[in-house]
Amino acid sequence: MKPIEFEHNTPSCSFTYTRTREGPNYFVSHYKGSTRGHNDPKDCWRVLGTAKFTDSGKALKEWCLSMDEQYNTDSQGSESVSSSGRKDTSFASEAMNEQDNTRMVM
Repeated sequence: MKPIEFEHNTPSCSFTYTRTREGPNYFVSHYKGSTRGHNDPKDCWRVLGTAKFTDSGKALKEWCLSMDEQYNTDSQGSESVSSSGRKDTSFASEAMNEQDNTRMVM
């Protein structure tokens, strides 16, 4: 998918959010000649160091958090898988049921 760019990007400082079909969405930061990938929105914001307290740093933090809130679906996907409601028919579940009926011999 096409990356979503931060509106205050410059040639020496740019941030993008990339949505993917498979795998987690991620941020890419380019600041002071270093390009890094981040899964956590706050890690992307922390790249700025002390510059994160400027007006543009605060705007970047708000943008990162809004992108993550709007497009991040990791927590929603894991809930639907765990609540399938199927009966556990594995060998391990049968072994656990047999142990419930045993008694200790002294």
